[in-house]
Amino acid sequence: MGKLFLTVGILITMMSCGKDIDQFIPRSIQTPSGDISRLMTRLQTDIAGDVETYVSCPCSGDTAIVADKDLILVIPPDFVDLTKFPCHNGSFDIKITTCDTKSDILISGLPTISNGQLLESRIEFNLDIRDGDTPVKLAHGKQIRVLVKDPDPRDRMELFYGMGDMWLEADNDPNSWNSVQQGEWFIQQDSQDIISGFGYECFSDSLDWINVDVFTSTPGDTRTPVCIELPEEFTNKNTTVFMVFDDYKSVLKMRGDAETKQFCEPYGATPVGYRVTFVVLSEMGDDCYMFASQSATIEMGHFEIITPKKTPYEEIKNYVTSL
Repeated sequence: MGKLFLTVGILITMMSCGKDIDQFIPRSIQTPSGDISRLMTRLQTDIAGDVETYVSCPCSGDTAIVADKDLILVIPPDFVDLTKFPCHNGSFDIKITTCDTKSDILISGLPTISNGQLLESRIEFNLDIRDGDTPVKLAHGKQIRVLVKDPDPRDRMELFYGMGDMWLEADNDPNSWNSVQQGEWFIQQDSQDIISGFGYECFSDSLDWINVDVFTSTPGDTRTPVCIELPEEFTNKNTTVFMVFDDYKSVLKMRGDAETKQFCEPYGATPVGYRVTFVVLSEMGDDCYMFASQSATIEMGHFEIITPKKTPYEEIKNYVTSL
């Protein structure tokens, strides 16, 4: 009976997202319309100014770019085959999207997971180089030098490439940690400008999503699957759920299961005892948003029941960008 009242309450709340009408017209209960991709796109658009950097690069390359306060990219000479990409405008256009906070990672849609194991992110970024409207490719044997400032670098950091909604190790070797080195750099950009720093150094032969992360060091018997249950009106189409780790730069996306009516972290990668916050985002129609956040400490076989509430967009945006 309690569950019936809960379902009726949710339906009444979601019906309030529509415009007021003078007459009530009875109709059969239907799954609310909505598309979560529209909400995520709106959030991405609103934070674009904080995470995107636009620069130009000489056709011949051989330049260093300060892409973020902690990210430097060194473009090697002749990094593009000019017979394939003629560099029509005298330079290449570069867009760099840098995700160095948990909110950036959540909104980007690339959670911190690789081969079923949880990652702790240092920095994620997307490198898009174009000749006009045409994306370019690196010439054979050319690599982008990636420098990440960090005053206290950690061991066993690795380079990852984005693949779908997860990360793959660049060296394809789970037993090796040689793709990222630690050190200091001094780059002579011109006669008056020197770029210096200390932290991580690696080389990427990919122009797409790139990541410098470390695997969390938790034994398999201390990791567990995690599931949450939402009212049945919340589906994969209109809802997305994230598990944000309070003490680590780690974010996992939870998948909806039509049979169990639950959203679960499917890898069993969540360490027991970690503190997390579950974040539920939902769009139930034009300018109709539902939201919930719920804190928990992970237990073995963790399960939560969460009831989102109608929430103004600005309130959702402010919460997400504060993570």
